[in-house]
Amino acid sequence: MARLPDLTRDQLKSEDQQYFDEILGSRGSVRGPYGVLLHSPKLAARVANTGTYVRFESEMPNSLKEVVIITTAREIKSQYEFTAHARLAREANVSDATIKAIADGTAPQGLSGDEELLVRFTQQLLRDHKVSDANYNAVKDRFGVQGTVDVTGLIGHYLLVGQFLAVFDVELAPGIAPELPL
Repeated sequence: MARLPDLTRDQLKSEDQQYFDEILGSRGSVRGPYGVLLHSPKLAARVANTGTYVRFESEMPNSLKEVVIITTAREIKSQYEFTAHARLAREANVSDATIKAIADGTAPQGLSGDEELLVRFTQQLLRDHKVSDANYNAVKDRFGVQGTVDVTGLIGHYLLVGQFLAVFDVELAPGIAPELPL
């Protein structure tokens, strides 16, 4: 059971309701990590702002962003994050084979091109807490300096979100089947 209930707009102080509205406007709902984060409304707004940039505004194609997000979720064993973003990955035309390889932990084997490159980069950063010159240069050569900064920010953002999901034991909505074999 979740350690904190999601807050509704009416449960927030009037001066904090703007943060709820901003999150709702950018995501279409307020649940999961943001339902918990709203217990600290200003933090919720700042986390949401970072998420808005790395997920919706950075230049990397959505399919590759979702590959990075589900790889991050897999590495930190975040069922909620993986399951939510596996659906979004499919909507962004990431193949079921790629999603399964990441979920099963067999990736980057079987992947190619940008997916393989980004999975390898993400795994190395989260497993070793650093990346090799070879992986760094490969990502920088393919996506440029800003793209490398943005993908690192994307990993960091979903690492942060995953920690909130873990600490506050945020559960999948009823009826949602988990996609990450833990």
